[in-house]
Amino acid sequence: MRIALGQMQELTHETMTFAKQLGVTSIQLNTPNLPGEYGWSYEDLFALKKTCDDNGLILESIENVPIRFYDKIMLGLPGKDEQIENYCTIIRHMGNVGIPVLGHHFMPNFVWRTSTEPGRGGALCTAFDLDAAASGINQVKYASNRESRVPDESVMWDNYAYFLKAVLPAAEQSGVRLALHPDDPPVAMLDGTARIFYKVENFKKAEAIANSDAWGLNLCLGCCSEMVYGAANVMEMIRYFGPRNKICYVHFRDVQGTMPKFQECFLGEGNFHPAEVLRELKRSGFTGFLMDDHVPNVIQDTAWGHRARAHAVGYMQGLMNALELLDH
Repeated sequence: MRIALGQMQELTHETMTFAKQLGVTSIQLNTPNLPGEYGWSYEDLFALKKTCDDNGLILESIENVPIRFYDKIMLGLPGKDEQIENYCTIIRHMGNVGIPVLGHHFMPNFVWRTSTEPGRGGALCTAFDLDAAASGINQVKYASNRESRVPDESVMWDNYAYFLKAVLPAAEQSGVRLALHPDDPPVAMLDGTARIFYKVENFKKAEAIANSDAWGLNLCLGCCSEMVYGAANVMEMIRYFGPRNKICYVHFRDVQGTMPKFQECFLGEGNFHPAEVLRELKRSGFTGFLMDDHVPNVIQDTAWGHRARAHAVGYMQGLMNALELLDH
């Protein structure tokens, strides 16, 4: 196991220096700011990889393409086959460049939060309340598709199966793993569109549909903790998918409360015990990377959250050092 610094959209001298100062050599990019209306070029992906290589960093994963690249796939709209071909091209480029993991979600209307609430010491934390979501107002400002709706869960399953059947051969041939992120929030219906990755058994169903070593999980512990039963979901996901080598990497974050209402928080004050979870990941055979994800907004921080991310990374580093000591 190792720790990566992530959830950045571009590689700058400042962010790469920050990673090194934290003692982190692995990097993850989320929806990188690259040119392209329908896909990304080999040259631009190669430049990202080379920048990391030249600075002694490892580009472990790219998480998410823009929703406009594959919204028709998720919603089953005309034009989905063209989007699939473009998606396969991105996979092939990543394989040729040497970027081993492409994270994806299946939420055409993306992540939702309904408010920002004070957390420990007055830090600002995003929160979700299913009743408040009925207003249709999402505080997360992200380019998503809310114009077309699919209220039938079985149709969304058909759309995901169609997607996997089309893109997994390209992933297998390119040596790229496709890492599925849970729904956030984990609810069966939101904004008129069904969601399918909101409970543990549905990930098992997806694995069976994929039936491929190229399919795995971007295991967001926070999303699993948000589900009904909270921390129990986190442990079940690790114990089931870890030994099967299906956890590509882990978002190490937590929340207080479970559906239909929860609030994000600092590590160590949420639903699960971070040390217990890290120990279970190791016992499960997980050898991928852990990374920071959503973090509270602390005093005098940047928009990206340098201070809060440094806290999260340092917390994980301390846990890993302690775990190594206990294992000897």
